[in-house]
Amino acid sequence: MKKTNTLRIFLLAAALFLATLLSLPARVLADDTVDTTTVSTKVEVPIKVIKEKKKIYLICGEKRTMNIGGMGGVIFSSSDPSIVGVNGLGQMIGMKAGKAVVSIQSQTVRQEYTVVVRDTVDLVIFAGQSNMAGAGGNYTMAPTPEAGTAYEFNIATSDEQKIIMMKEPFGNGTNRAYMLNGKYMSGNGTLCSAFSIAYYKKTKVPVVGVPAAWGGTTSSTWLTSGILESTISRMKQAKSYLKKHKCKIRHIYVVWYQGESDGQKGYSPDTYVANTKKIWSKFKKAGCEKMFMIRIAQMIGCPGMMDPIANAQSKLCKENNAFIMASTEGYNMHEDPGKWYSDIVHINQSGLNKIGTAAGKVAGKYAKKSKKKAK
Repeated sequence: MKKTNTLRIFLLAAALFLATLLSLPARVLADDTVDTTTVSTKVEVPIKVIKEKKKIYLICGEKRTMNIGGMGGVIFSSSDPSIVGVNGLGQMIGMKAGKAVVSIQSQTVRQEYTVVVRDTVDLVIFAGQSNMAGAGGNYTMAPTPEAGTAYEFNIATSDEQKIIMMKEPFGNGTNRAYMLNGKYMSGNGTLCSAFSIAYYKKTKVPVVGVPAAWGGTTSSTWLTSGILESTISRMKQAKSYLKKHKCKIRHIYVVWYQGESDGQKGYSPDTYVANTKKIWSKFKKAGCEKMFMIRIAQMIGCPGMMDPIANAQSKLCKENNAFIMASTEGYNMHEDPGKWYSDIVHINQSGLNKIGTAAGKVAGKYAKKSKKKAK
């Protein structure tokens, strides 16, 4: 009997010990065996938010990749994808007019950019001959429009993205050095960027430029060789593309820099005026509102050769309100050819910048006041 009680007491004590052991926390059970150097506590790293003050401007349909400066492992996001879309590579696209915040976030920093999408532009056709094509220009000396203020409708590409930010050489691979059979202009600078910068300062409306310059062409060539029809086709392509991407066209203008070949070939003022009016009538029918004329310059070594055409241009602008004289700066540049010319007939980049700036101011001032809208 005594042995039985002793066994019962032993079993009861063993059961109580086991129950106590099982009720202890796991960290106590492991206290003597755990390597405490492997235990870590997760620390939340605060995200530094940087709100960039400078806004980014897009137009509807424009795609632009954000510059992340070599950062890796970042996440892009938009506060309103219906206004600004952004993919995993940081390529934004303007969807519709409005404002959204696009963020670039790393493990420690989130940069926030206010992106403004605009849905209205002015379409400008830069047409003429070699000085419009920038035959004497140098793109490295040309100004660059600020992002979001000026674009080129890129005829040369077959890509879906035909609206690209304007920079020189404008019309690269599109403008011709000499008529339809000549080589393409490549690496030259034009007056178009300088024009667009000055124009935007007056209007605050982005410019979409269409390159349409062929060197060595007379006013008659424009009427008989298919060049005019090709230019109007480019303009219509630009209109369709902008409409497809929900971008409205406020004004459509032609900037016309042509006449040196007419002067060299001895065209009469009356012939030049009659041809230019015919050229304009086709532009007008296609939806253009005004032709901004750039007065041609003199030919070095041939004083007075260009006067009949230059004077005809001035007279046309005074007598017909479809034409506006936008720049006369080039006319007297022959007085200092070393400063302004690249050869006997072509204006260098310094001259083109000056002419383009003057023309852009005149055209921009007119556009700002004009209430007429593009068709």
